[in-house]
Amino acid sequence: MAEVKKYVEHHGEHRHDIEHDIDGVVIKVDSLAEQDELGFTARAPRWAIAYKYPPTVVRTRLLDIGVQVGRTGRITPRAAVEPVLVAGSTVSFATLHNGYEVVRKGLLLGDMVFLRKAGDVIPEILGPVVELRDGSEREFQMPTKCPECGSKLAPEKEDDKDLRCLNTRSCPAQLRGRLEHLGSRSILDIEGLGEKAARALLEDKIISDEGDLFSLTAEILQQSDFFVKGANRELAENAKLLLAQLEIAKTKPLWRFICALSMRHIGPPTAQALTREFTSLERIAAAPAEKLAQIEGIGQTIAESITQWFAEDWHAEIIEKWKRAGCVLEQELVESGPQPLAGLTIVVTGTMVDFTRDGASEEITSRGGKASGSVSKNTDFVVVGPGAGSKETKAIELGRPILDEAGFKILLSDGPAAALAHLGLA
Repeated sequence: MAEVKKYVEHHGEHRHDIEHDIDGVVIKVDSLAEQDELGFTARAPRWAIAYKYPPTVVRTRLLDIGVQVGRTGRITPRAAVEPVLVAGSTVSFATLHNGYEVVRKGLLLGDMVFLRKAGDVIPEILGPVVELRDGSEREFQMPTKCPECGSKLAPEKEDDKDLRCLNTRSCPAQLRGRLEHLGSRSILDIEGLGEKAARALLEDKIISDEGDLFSLTAEILQQSDFFVKGANRELAENAKLLLAQLEIAKTKPLWRFICALSMRHIGPPTAQALTREFTSLERIAAAPAEKLAQIEGIGQTIAESITQWFAEDWHAEIIEKWKRAGCVLEQELVESGPQPLAGLTIVVTGTMVDFTRDGASEEITSRGGKASGSVSKNTDFVVVGPGAGSKETKAIELGRPILDEAGFKILLSDGPAAALAHLGLA
C-alpha cells in the first residue's frame, strides 16, 4: 500500500506536466487470474478502484457581475472573470446562484478570487483573496428591476433567497426560456426550436407566447427573415424542419406536454405520476390541491404550485390554443399486456449507452413500474451509469439492489427475479 500511495501522490504532483488532462488514477490488481476471481459488482470491477484528485484551484480577477433571467423568472448572478486556464479549458464566467451567495462569499467587484471547476466541470468561485485588496474594490448590488423587461424583482415568498421577475407572461427572457425548454430533447424534442429560432419567433412577432407555437404555418413563418431565403422569400430549410417537427410533437405522450408548460417543480417523474393518475390536462386542472398532494412524490408544495399555475387565465389560453391546433392532451387508459414491473419503484441515475434518462423512464412506466427521481427504503432497484453520484451512494447505504445497463435490460425483458439473479441475489 505504501507503493500505491507513493504512486498516487507522485502523479498528483505532476498531473499538469502530462500532455493531456487527468483528474485521477485507477489502481488495478496486476494479475488476470486474480481479476477473474474477484469479478465485478453491478457497476464496476472489484479489482480496480479510482482515486480522484481535488479540483485545481486558480486565481483570477472578478471583473463584473451581471444577472441572467431564467424561464421561471429566477434571477441568477453571473460573474465575469479575467480568462484563466483551469482543468483543460479557459474560463471567463462562473455562476453565483443568487445574491445571497455573493454576500456569503464576501465578494467585491475587482477582487482577486479563488476559482475552481466543481467536479472538474462547472466553474465555481470559492471566495476572495482578501489580503490582495487595495481599496479600489466595490460592492455588488442586485438589481431591483428585470434587465430584460424592466418589471419589479421580488422573492416569490418571504423567506426565498431568489429574486424573480414577476412579469411571467411577457418577459422576453422568460418567453425565450420557455420555448427553448419546450423544444428540448427531454421535453417535446422539437428539432429546430433552439435559442436562435425562439428569439426570431418572438422578436419578429411571429408568436406572442408558446400558445401560438403549434398553429404556425409556412405563410406565418415567411414573415420572419430568419425562416426565409432568397429575394423571393422562399421558405428556408429551418422553417420546413420546424413545421415538420411541430406536427410530430402534437402526438407526444401527455407527460411531455405537462413538462412543456414550465410549471415550477414539475419534471418528468412528477409529470408521469400526474399522467397515470389523471390521464388528461383537463382533469389535472380540475383537481384540488388536497388530492394532488396525495400522489406519491408530489406533496403540498408541488400541489400548490400546480393549482396556482392553472389558476392563471392566460395559462388556460395556452392549453386551449394547443388543443385547437391538434395537440393530443390526454392519454387513453389501454391494457398494454404483461406488466412485469407493476408495483416496483425504480431510480435511474448516471448515463447509459442505449437509453436516455427519459427513455429509460418510459421503458419502466410502460411495463407498469414507477420511475422515481430519489432513492429511499421503498426503492426496488437503482439503475446506475457513469456519473451516478449521490444516488448510488444512498442506494448502497440503504442496501437497495444496484443494476448496471446490462442488468437494466434484463429487468425490462425478463422481470425482477431475473434481474436479482443477475446480481446473484436470487
